[in-house]
Amino acid sequence: AHALQALRLKGTERVLEIGTGSGHMAALLGAHASQVWTIECVAELAASASATLQRLGIDNVEVIHADGARGWTLQSPYDAIMVSGGLPGVPQELLAQLAIGGRLLIFVGEAPLYQAQLITRQDERSYTTAVLFETQLPALQTSELAPTLRFKF
Repeated sequence: AHALQALRLKGTERVLEIGTGSGHMAALLGAHASQVWTIECVAELAASASATLQRLGIDNVEVIHADGARGWTLQSPYDAIMVSGGLPGVPQELLAQLAIGGRLLIFVGEAPLYQAQLITRQDERSYTTAVLFETQLPALQTSELAPTLRFKF
């Protein structure tokens, strides 16, 4: 909840989530944003999350089965990016996909302890970083071999 609040969504944003999992955060993001693209590298999780979101009537979230560790350039730039899993560092590709004024919520460190960081794009070349809190969570799963499948409803 604190990570979602930190993004300060107003309902008009284009949002990317990396690490769909069950789809819970994607549904929450969808309730607070205009459009959400969520990427999951595990096929079974992507299909399950897509079915759940469809059953709940959430029509502004698109589930994509692919490796999202480097983002999703097809719909960028994004007003907000949420990484729902831990990474050892901040991928430069994610920063490049933020709109000016866009915010990236990312968990950086090594399992099991990560630092929640909110990175805001100030202009074409500069960013500010705020450390929000420390937490335990699983590392983000990635797979360079994940095919790209899209579920839209």
